[in-house]
Amino acid sequence: MQEFILIRQQAVNCIELQADKGDLIVWCDSVHLQQIIWNLMNNAWRHSLQNKNAIRVIFCIEEQNEISITVIDNGAGVSAENQLQLFEPFFTTEPSGTGLGLYVARELAQANHGQLIYRPEVNGFELTLPRMVDE
Repeated sequence: MQEFILIRQQAVNCIELQADKGDLIVWCDSVHLQQIIWNLMNNAWRHSLQNKNAIRVIFCIEEQNEISITVIDNGAGVSAENQLQLFEPFFTTEPSGTGLGLYVARELAQANHGQLIYRPEVNGFELTLPRMVDE
């Protein structure tokens, strides 16, 4: 969040973080995780109303062996027809976009034994990754 706000200073006080109690430690490449979260945050900001409640990021434990990170924005959401193409390479709705952001983010999630999906019911993207659990 700090890195994002350094670049998108207008997003100060527009991002809410929520986290479950407990260890929220994942097994993944930290550079990959940073790239995935950066892409999701940047997309969320671009498609949000860019106001106080623009972005919400929720961290939670799923089934004791996964961590879920959901990035939600308060924009209009993804149309039903675009949902089918969201993760396709070169698909974009932005005139200056490459259409590679979500594709690469999903590939990085999968390379780290996770998944990235769109959740239309919350207007957000959910990243799940394996949780590091003390035994």
